[in-house]
This record gives sequence, C-alpha cells and structure tokens, in this order.
Amino acid sequence: MRVKKTGRKRRIAAGALLTALCLCCVSVGITVGQLPDELTVSRTSALTQSTPLCTFLPTRLAYSGSRQASAKLFGLIPLKTLPVRTASPVRVKLGGTLFGVKMYTDGVMVVGLSDFVSGGRSRNPAREAGMEEGDLIRSVNGQRVYRSDDFSETAERCEGEMTLEVVGQDGISRNVTLMPLYSDADGCRKTGMWVRDSAAGIGTLTYIEPESGAFGGLGHGICDSDTLRMIPVRSGEIVEAEWIDVKRGVKGEAGEIRGCLGAGTLGKIRSNTVCGMFGQYTAELPCDGQDEYEVAVRQEVRAGGAQVYCTADSSGKPRFYDIEIQKINYRAGEQAKNMIVKVTDPELLDKTGGIVQGMSGSPIVQNGKLVGAVTHVFVNDPACGYGIFAENMLRAEDG
Repeated sequence: MRVKKTGRKRRIAAGALLTALCLCCVSVGITVGQLPDELTVSRTSALTQSTPLCTFLPTRLAYSGSRQASAKLFGLIPLKTLPVRTASPVRVKLGGTLFGVKMYTDGVMVVGLSDFVSGGRSRNPAREAGMEEGDLIRSVNGQRVYRSDDFSETAERCEGEMTLEVVGQDGISRNVTLMPLYSDADGCRKTGMWVRDSAAGIGTLTYIEPESGAFGGLGHGICDSDTLRMIPVRSGEIVEAEWIDVKRGVKGEAGEIRGCLGAGTLGKIRSNTVCGMFGQYTAELPCDGQDEYEVAVRQEVRAGGAQVYCTADSSGKPRFYDIEIQKINYRAGEQAKNMIVKVTDPELLDKTGGIVQGMSGSPIVQNGKLVGAVTHVFVNDPACGYGIFAENMLRAEDG
C-alpha cells in the first residue's frame, strides 16, 4: 500500500509541476505578445522600469549612443532584448477645448461616380477610364488643380481628352486619360465624377507646447466622409468652436457634441496623420492657470485609474472626469489604438453617456502626466473606447 501511495503522490506532484509549467508558458506567451517593440526613456530618468509581470533592465548604459534593455518575466526569466530610444522630456499645456477645423485638400478628391445620358446612352467617362472613389486628382493637362469648381469648369470647356495626374488610395501616382462627354440633360460636357476640395468639422485639442506653439489634436486623422480616405492637406486652419449641446451616446448609436465654427483663428494646420492633426498655434495661449504636464512614454502607462480632460457642457470649459484604462497595447506597430478606456465618472456618464463624437483628442492624464488622448467610441458600449499614446502623437508631429 505504501508503494501505491507514493506512486499516487508522485503523479499528483508531476501533474502540479506540469500545470505550473503550462501556466508559466502561457504567461510568457501573453507577456511577450504585450511587450513593446522598443522603449523610450527620458535622458534624465533611470531605465529600470516595470510593466505587469515584466521588468526591463539595462544591458547597455551609454546614453550618448544606442541602448538595449533586457525584458525579464518576474524580473528573472529573460524574454526579449529591446532597443532603447532616449528623448528629452516634453512639457505641454493640456487642451481639452473644442476647436473647429477648416482644411483644403492637396488636389481634388473623387467622392462619387455618377452615370449620365450622352447620345441616348448611359455613360460614365471616369469609370470607363479606371477612376475610383477616393482617388485624388492633382493636375489636369499638367496644371495643378485645387478647387472643385475649377476642375468642373475645365471639364465643361474641354473638347478633347484630359490627362489627369491621379494618386490612388494606395499612395501610388498614375496618369489617366479621360474624355468628357456631352450630357443630353445638362447641355454641357461632364466627367461623371463628384469631387471635393475641402473639409470641416469639430474636435478636441490635445496639447500645446508652450515654447514652440506646436499643437496636436484629435488623436486620429480626418477622413473624407464618403470615401473614408485620409484627407491630404494643402492648407488649413483651426478656429474657435462654440458648444451648442450634446446628443448622448446609447448602445448601438454613437453620441455627438454639437457645435458651430467661430470666427477667431487659433492656428495653422501642418499635417493630417493617422495619429492626429498637427500644426502651429498662433493665437494667445490660454491663461487658465493650468500647470504644464510632462508627456509620458508608453511604458509608463498602466492599467487602472486615470482622468480625461474634456468639454462636456454649456460652460464651454474643460474639466477632469474619472476613467479607467482597461487594456494597453505597447507594440509600436499599432499607431493609434493603443489602449482601451472606460468612463467611470457618474457625472460624465449622465451628461454624454460616455465617449461621444467631438470628444476625440481629449487628453488622458495618469499619475500627473499626459499619457494619451481619447480617439474612438465603441458603438455597442459608449462608456468605452480607444485611446492613443501621447508619445505616438509627439512622434507623428515630428514627422
């Protein structure tokens, strides 16, 4: 009987060891999948840092050159060696205020294709020539074109072929030869395309760098509403925006901050990227007595409590509301959807239902640092949405 008991104990011990090893392997797999592709550290801070389950320890200590760090599970088991990027600390003033956007495309964008009757037949010269929705027309017969009216007038006057320089949604430029046809109904030549040369909207300012006046906002790019293509900017400005009211978000339907564009110009737009809109703030900086906030690097962001700084009522002034950072994606390959956040503040939930359109760009603060900005809402759960790392916005701003 003693032999049998000993055998049973060994089997139990072996099973427990196997289970522990499996759990350890699962932990390693999850942890490696969550590790960043690189680390960013301040020139004035120590490199040794931790994330859940994992500790980063330096293997090279020369700040003047490239550095590496070893990621270790529980501070013991080596997982991965990561490159380390050093950067000077950046301090900013929080935005949180609504602003209006007026921007003009670097060409004219095709937002629709429409057949018409020519010579008794339904035709569409643009589609027949291979044009697609989302294409950007940069020039006609070698001449740059910026306004949709100019393009339409050129097509109406054309008595032969038009050679278009076109940039597709893949970013590849091509030449398209197109013959406008006479419309039986309208009595003029048409291409069969609807084009657009500008866009406008309302979002939230994320930050302003006091020394340079550089600003960042939205936390995501502005896309054309019809084609969903990122709008290439030729010029533009941000202007004052007036808060009107808010449509609360409910499950299955996103809410919206309603406002109107004001007359006062706040700054010039330089770029429209997947990480937000950037430019130069030219108006006088807000004198609200607000402290400056250091921008956190991504590995400083933690799951847990945080605050969002946003404008959610008729006062037109931003204030802090409680949120929870529920999940973080540290990988550098994901530029915009870096964290999942949930609104927990009863007052903000009562006012807006959670995250609503127009709130994009609202700064997220944790442990006294700017860690990111709200970008998207989950339509089926308006209390939740995505956020972007503030570090990613700064790096996109720098080009």
